[in-house]
Amino acid sequence: MTGPVFALRDVSVAYGKIEAVRRVSLEIAAGSIVTVIGANGAGKTTLLNAAMGILPCTGEILFEGRSLRTESIEERVADGISLVAEKRELFATMPVEDNLRLGAYTRPRGERTKDALEQVYTLFPRLKERRRQAAGTLSGGERQMLAMGRALMAKPKVLMLDEPSLGLAPRIVKEILHLVAELRTTGVAILLVEQNARAALRIADYGYVMETGAVTLHGPAATLANDPRVIESYLGFAECAA
Repeated sequence: MTGPVFALRDVSVAYGKIEAVRRVSLEIAAGSIVTVIGANGAGKTTLLNAAMGILPCTGEILFEGRSLRTESIEERVADGISLVAEKRELFATMPVEDNLRLGAYTRPRGERTKDALEQVYTLFPRLKERRRQAAGTLSGGERQMLAMGRALMAKPKVLMLDEPSLGLAPRIVKEILHLVAELRTTGVAILLVEQNARAALRIADYGYVMETGAVTLHGPAATLANDPRVIESYLGFAECAA
């Protein structure tokens, strides 16, 4: 196909009379990383939840050129759309490998879960080392790897990541986002919502800035990283000069 694999067109979300997301449009091509940056409360997570079908919205959500208006969450997952939520939502008492296997439940019968596991273990070798360990005993960074790995077990064409760096030490944040960048080579389209604007713009191809529910700025990630408005609001003068 030509054009974006995933697109939002004038998407709006309201909580009662409060409009949390206003007419947001964005698109992602296969094998690219698009990031949405903004402060807490900007509407980033709400936008992802609407794209996944968790929240009702107006506007259009398009996957491979067709509307998802009538599709349930389960149908979107089966299509090839996965969301790694901010809370990671793992089964804490289950071993790492069992958590991963649960991610493959939407795959067509006959496809080998073993092959998918090996692909995930290649991307995240630490998970292979911890495969018999209970998910609840992992470090924060390892839990994030597990959440990402479980989503990849479904072989998604679109992977949405909600604040993957949240609560992690700077060294681990660097490692996690490096792994996100490596996922680009698998051909998956990645929509990365991230409050750490500097780190997100370093790995993304294109970026959108959200403020109070609306996109106020967008462009190539390298251009946004050098935009005075983005520097002042999200990157900081001192860091930019460094």
